[in-house]
Amino acid sequence: MYDEILEKKMHELRQIGEKHAKYRKLKLYLQHYRKILLAKLMKEHMLNSNTGKMETAVAQDREARADPKYKQLIRKLAMAEEKELKYAWEKKLFEMKFDEWKTGMINQTIEAKKYGV
Repeated sequence: MYDEILEKKMHELRQIGEKHAKYRKLKLYLQHYRKILLAKLMKEHMLNSNTGKMETAVAQDREARADPKYKQLIRKLAMAEEKELKYAWEKKLFEMKFDEWKTGMINQTIEAKKYGV
């Protein structure tokens, strides 16, 4: 009985860990992709500039950060951050409950030994 419960709890913890890892990976990817997208958008703005002169990097950066593609990426990054934090907390809470359950099982075993069970 104890082994079955323990395996069930470990399975639940693995599932939470997998979800946490998935969103951590997504967040990391999006953080790096944000730099790539920003550079692409700056280059695109530089090439599509209809002024006769070369725009400064500051102006390109400003336009790139205002681009809808960049805004969409930032929203996705925020969503990934939220999910990653959610599963990190879920994992932490589960570990705390698991420790509480484990302590209870140890106490029951000690109590049973006192009465010769």
